[in-house]
This record gives sequence, structure tokens and C-alpha cells, in this order.
Amino acid sequence: MKRSLKMMSVFVLSLMVFSSGVWADPFEDFKKNATQQLLKPFVEDLGGLIGGADFNSGRTLGFPGFDIGLGAVVQFKPNSDNLILKNADVNAFGLPSVQVSAAIPVIGMDIAARGLSVSGLSIIGGGLRYGVHKSGIAKFIPDIMVSAFYDTIKYDYFKGNHYSFDVSASFDLPIIKPFVGLGYDKTKLEIENVPTLPDGVDASTGKSRMTIGAKIIPFPFTYLFGAYSMFHGNSGAQMGLGIKF
Repeated sequence: MKRSLKMMSVFVLSLMVFSSGVWADPFEDFKKNATQQLLKPFVEDLGGLIGGADFNSGRTLGFPGFDIGLGAVVQFKPNSDNLILKNADVNAFGLPSVQVSAAIPVIGMDIAARGLSVSGLSIIGGGLRYGVHKSGIAKFIPDIMVSAFYDTIKYDYFKGNHYSFDVSASFDLPIIKPFVGLGYDKTKLEIENVPTLPDGVDASTGKSRMTIGAKIIPFPFTYLFGAYSMFHGNSGAQMGLGIKF
């Protein structure tokens, strides 16, 4: 168990270090490469990254729970049709985020707020998570949670919004807590300040994603998590750490 815990910690921290290299503005050539025909695959990839931060468990906090964490979502390469990034020689790319969650008394629901501001890109959003089932003493039955988020997107050359809906499940084991989830992202972007396109040109997509991973509790009130994901058919990873009360 100690060896597994150590390997998981190294995995998560290594991914965090690796992903720091892909946070450097992957969208800086958007102005040069964007066309109306190429916009939709780009929107699809961005929506998957945002929605990938929705959950790292299938269990709500439970009142008076509070959680603050740092996470990162990485896609290993752009969608094959995303020529805006491929023509800019972008390989792996990702987004970091800070998220704060708190339990709402009585109704068994959590409220969450999240945001990032990196290289001129700002994404601010929030959502709700509801525990459909908590395992209690029956640890062989998974916790099940549904969630919904809304985010606003702002960059030098586009603006837009993102909606996501998820269902996730996890086993509340003593140290390692495996989880799996499915999500759906609805994303819309609108062009602005791109010389070759008129302001207001837009594109929207709706795509599903899936995640399988594990959260570990190395010390009381702390956690690490790592996961493999398929963002709309493209492979990637999620990772993070935080404090939970």
C-alpha cells in the first residue's frame, strides 16, 4: 500500500510539472490561423479541457465540508481537425485552475466556484454537485454524484461560454479512492479582434467525455488525484491536489 501511495504521488506531481510546460499560451497564434471553417474543432478541444475539471470523485462533501484545490487538465495532442493548433505546431496543451467547493446544508448538495487567468485567457465559472447515493457503511457500493457547471470564456481574440453535465461514481475506500465519470460539454465561442474575420463569427459544439482515475489521501485533510481521460475522443489526463475539511 505504501509503495502504491508513493507511486501515485510521484505520478500526480510529475504530471503537474509536465503540464506546467503546456500552460504557456497555446492559443497565441489563433489570430493568424483562425478561419470560420476551422473554428469548430478548436471550440471542441477547448470545451473538453474546461469540462475535464468538473469532478475528481463521485462523492459530495457533506455539510459542513469545504474543499480548495489546484488542478490541471492536459490533452496530449489536438483533435486531428483542429488545424488552428496543429498549424501552430502545438502538441500537448492544457489549462490549470483553482477550485473552491462548499457543502450546502440540508439538501446534500455542493456549490463550487473555479477560475483561471493565464496568458490573457480568463475562464470563470461555477456549478452544483448533488449526491445521488452515498455508500455509508456499504463500501462495496459506489457513491454516485451528478453535477452541472457554467463557465464564461474571455481571450484577446474570442469570447464565449461553456456548459457541462456529469455523472460520476467512486468507492470511498480508506486511502485510495478510485473514480469514473462521464460528462457532456456544450461550448460556444465568438470571434473578436481577428483581422481576417468579422467580429461575431461563432461556432458551437456538444460532445461527451469520460474519465477514470483515483484520489489518494496521503495525510489527513489533504488529497492528490490523477486520471486518464478521453476528451471528445482525444486522450488526455487530469491531476491535482488540495485541502478538504
